[in-house]
Amino acid sequence: MRGSLKSALLALGVLSAGATTAWAEPGVTDTEIRIGDVNIMTGPASFIGQAVSVGSKVAAAEINAAGGINGRKLVILTEDDGYVPARSFQALKKLIEVDDIFALNGTSGTANVLAMMPLITKANLPTVVTTAPNELVYNPVRPSVFTIGASYETAFFAQLKYIHEHNEPKNPVYGLIRQDDDFGVAVEAGYSRAIKELGLKDGIRLKYKKGQTDFGAELLQMRQAGVNVLANGAIIASAANVLSEARKLGLELQVADVWSEIMPPSAKLLAPAGYSFFVGDYIASMTDPAALSFLERTKQYMSETDRQAVNRYSFITYAGLKVMAKAMAACGKELTRACTVENLRKIHGFETDGLTAPISFDNAKQLGGTEVKVYQVNLTDVSFKTLTAYTQY
Repeated sequence: MRGSLKSALLALGVLSAGATTAWAEPGVTDTEIRIGDVNIMTGPASFIGQAVSVGSKVAAAEINAAGGINGRKLVILTEDDGYVPARSFQALKKLIEVDDIFALNGTSGTANVLAMMPLITKANLPTVVTTAPNELVYNPVRPSVFTIGASYETAFFAQLKYIHEHNEPKNPVYGLIRQDDDFGVAVEAGYSRAIKELGLKDGIRLKYKKGQTDFGAELLQMRQAGVNVLANGAIIASAANVLSEARKLGLELQVADVWSEIMPPSAKLLAPAGYSFFVGDYIASMTDPAALSFLERTKQYMSETDRQAVNRYSFITYAGLKVMAKAMAACGKELTRACTVENLRKIHGFETDGLTAPISFDNAKQLGGTEVKVYQVNLTDVSFKTLTAYTQY
């Protein structure tokens, strides 16, 4: 009988051990925590994804150098989506099913995040969205998704308000050009808010298809409408083409641009047009003291190639992993996705050393770091003048 009891207890022990292994939290071992990153590592926008990757790696290196998360080291696993939503879905599927990640920090663009949402939701995957703070990402709220940053709507309102109050030309007439998609809708929402709340003269609103390169007809319409303040909702090469056409037509403009144009590679594309434009952003500029401090203190973790890749997206993704780490650390040794999500919901006033405004997720939208600075970009030396402090609009 004693032998039978011993055998039964041994069997129970084996079953319990097996159950523990089977129920072990994905992406967590005794020594490491695996964090996923889906990003734009190839193609024309690859400088964004490469910057995101650097931000995650620097944050992980700092955390690991300080002992990790309760003794576990962070491991970053990156998958390329080429900025294609269908590839984003497949990349995250691989990270979850093959690479066994615990959480997600790099999330690519708005459409890409939305393509990944079914997988994120099904896995209750702790996710910090740092590169696509579009309302479509946090409305409706997904329980495990936390977003950092102001919306495009807020950013455009902020800069148009600044122009109206400080740099408005004589007899101002405002105009908008934006992409014919969800991103463009968000830009127009900020423009509409400015027109309504500030009592601005709305001269003309134009849409264009993503990938368009010739904006001659659109800028002729702008000139005919008498526009001298332009909300330029185009991005990167398209933004440059819009301003190039404006210069050809001799338009004197105050220009509000998308925050992607604050990055040196983008600013250099816009430089030949000669417009010293404005940008509203929820992240420090490259010449902001917070950014310079970041670059200085992380030299030990970055190669020269990595340093060349740093831009605004590095700063925000760095902050995203830091806030994720705070939530994970609060779980102690018994780290789970559910516990991490619960602790992310408690985050209030998390400081990022000025790379963003303090981050709080303890709100209905699970949205933090929404305060915006307005910058002016000097194209002579591609420098960025800070015009306002972080402000809630």
